[in-house]
Amino acid sequence: MHHHNPSDTHSHSTNNHLLLLVAGIGILGGIYLLSSQDLTVTALGGIVFILAHLAIAGGVLYLGRGFIRGVVQRLHGASPAHSHTHDNLETTGATISWAYLYDILVNLILFGQERKMREATITLARIQPGERVIDVGCGTGTLAITAKKRAAGAQIHGTDAAPEMIERAREKALKAGVEVDFQAGLVEAIDFPANTFDIVLSSLMVHHLPPDLKSKAFAEIFRVLKPGGRLLIVDFEPPQRGLTRTVLSLFLGQGMMQIDNSAIPPMLTAAGFAGVEKGETELQMATYIAGRKPADYTTA
Repeated sequence: MHHHNPSDTHSHSTNNHLLLLVAGIGILGGIYLLSSQDLTVTALGGIVFILAHLAIAGGVLYLGRGFIRGVVQRLHGASPAHSHTHDNLETTGATISWAYLYDILVNLILFGQERKMREATITLARIQPGERVIDVGCGTGTLAITAKKRAAGAQIHGTDAAPEMIERAREKALKAGVEVDFQAGLVEAIDFPANTFDIVLSSLMVHHLPPDLKSKAFAEIFRVLKPGGRLLIVDFEPPQRGLTRTVLSLFLGQGMMQIDNSAIPPMLTAAGFAGVEKGETELQMATYIAGRKPADYTTA
């Protein structure tokens, strides 16, 4: 699958603007010469050119913003207050089913740094040979596949509520030549026995869950982790100020800008996790939250 590169789009747009600017200067020069070097006529022509250019650019920006917002909303599913059913998998969290657009959207939101974020996540996870790892809410499988490439001796699993995502993830794993077990499943009802995994990964997924479902998901993750097992969450961190926040607010809407990752650590502690910490990643727009199941934990 060919992935659209945002930098190519930006370069193409810049070239078009430069060509338009050169053409405009040429036209103004022609007006100046044909009007017997009348600066008034030339100035009026310049004003008309600038206003027309701003009107066209503003229209393109407005239409583009509306289109991207629409795609984001469709990809994020309907309101989390309603249940979503996918082949007998029912969840109150928002789900994403546009698998072939998901990778493009994530890369756009992260300004072309999705690969860097996935690599940084695997570095933070410190996966060791022989460990069993599951990526919950795995989407199209990019993180799980990256994990398998970086830690070939580990057993990697991936689950997602949307079968469309799982189908796409399997295609990508086959193309990458790696063995990852992808299965449709819910993070609030992980279909594995207790004490199964050494590591649970979650990337760009937790913000899709309403608060009550977050609590259920963290309890379920705690259940399937082995004593001493680790949880690593990496999620979108909205910029708090500057041009980046302004641009993202325009195109993504205020919902994404209100994601509050600071609410997650107390919930993990309440679920039983120890050593909970929150910190920055290599990317400005991603933060991590980590915790572990106590090594001496025993069921009552």
